[in-house]
This record gives sequence, C-alpha cells and structure tokens, in this order.
Amino acid sequence: MNKVKGCWREGRAALSAWLQLPGALHAEAVSRLGYDAVVIDLQHSSINIGAAAAMLVAIELGGAEPFVRLQVNDPADAMKLLDLGAYGVIAPMVQNAEDARRFSSALHYAPRGERSFGPRRPALRYGLRYVESASDTVVGLVMIETRRALGNLDEILAVQGIDGVFVGPTDLALDMGYPPVVDSEQPEVMEAIATIGAKARRAGKHAGIFCSGGSSARRRLEQGFDFVTTGPDLGLLTAAAQAALIEARQAGRPHE
Repeated sequence: MNKVKGCWREGRAALSAWLQLPGALHAEAVSRLGYDAVVIDLQHSSINIGAAAAMLVAIELGGAEPFVRLQVNDPADAMKLLDLGAYGVIAPMVQNAEDARRFSSALHYAPRGERSFGPRRPALRYGLRYVESASDTVVGLVMIETRRALGNLDEILAVQGIDGVFVGPTDLALDMGYPPVVDSEQPEVMEAIATIGAKARRAGKHAGIFCSGGSSARRRLEQGFDFVTTGPDLGLLTAAAQAALIEARQAGRPHE
C-alpha cells in the first residue's frame, strides 16, 4: 500500500520532507525520521533523473514513500520516474483541465491512461502482477500556482485519475502581484489558498501545500490540508548552520 494513501484512508494527513540537494545518503537519513513521504524536487534543484533514481531507492528503504516533483509537466518524465520507483508525482504549472488530463494519462495503464509498461523498480516491490493494482500504488497531485489555474480550479478538480492538488504558494503570490513568500500574509493570497483547500475537499480530492517549516506545516494542517511539507533540506541546513554559528560566536562575550 502507498503509505500516503494509507494515511488518507485512516483519516490522517501525510507529512513529507522536501529534498533539493542530491545524494542518496541524506535522502535515506531523512526518510528514517518518521516522515510519511519524501519529495525529490527536480524543478528547482540540481537533481537530475539519474541522481533521483538512487534517491528513490534510498527513501523507500528508509521507510518513507518516495515522491518527486517533475521539472515540467512532461508525461515521458513522469512515466520514467514511476518506472524508477516514484510512488507519488507532483506536476508543476498545471493551468487547466487539459494539462491535468495529460498528467493523469501518464500515471495509469490502459484503459485508464497511456502509461507505457516497464515497471522496473515497482515490480521488485509489488511483484509481477503489479499492473493489476498499479493505479492504487501511485499518488498524483497537480500544482495550483497561478491565477489562471485558480480560475480553472473546478475543472481541474473534476479530472479523473488525479488524487488532488498541491499549492505552490510562492509562485501563486508572485502571479497575484505580491512578493514570492511561502507564508504570505497578503489577504488575497491567503484567501486563494483557503479556497483551493476548501474546493478540493468539496470535490472529494486531497489538498497539499509547500511549507517553510514546522510551524508553517502545523498551521496548514489546522486549515485542513492533508499533504504538507516541513521545509526544504537546503533551507533547514542553512538555518541550522546559521544558528550554530550565532551560538558559537557568543563564546567569550560578556554577559549583560
């Protein structure tokens, strides 16, 4: 069973890490911390499909569900990454129902979709009869991150074969004319994000969102989002390094 789908079936939200740095070792280390999923970001990082292949295996062996965010909404890339062991795929910059249908077709074998058969990694996990239940092993989320997508949200949510939507808050804020801030406090942006979550739930779909850290993720969980990230690895690394540096520099200073 896909661990994220298992969370949803039990009425729980799924918590995911977000990786922008290449490397199998830290991917496995993060996956052993108790996350339900770990997303490999191919869009805004130096990670390519070759590097992602080893990271997908490391994440699965570490106990989390391996997810990827595609660099573009490309069916060929989606199918290749599914064959390499991605069990969740997030498609960026989906603008309308046609974009969502093109993505959905890559996730499912005929007659539901047009996915080509060659499940190299999934066959090791699920066996030779994988094709019979392949759709149940995959989570597909489309990103809502523009005014245009927001205007087409009802049609996007009606597309069969996707599990839900995933909010890109920085691009959404930027497209609405505001600074690209993850936790924007602009009323228009906040209302748009709330609307996406509410409409997804009414449509019987799931709603995910990119978060800046733990407190941001907790707030989104309280708002009803059921697939949330806890901050990208690069941001968490630099924040921890900066905190350590500041603490070290306090040494020898007189106490006030």
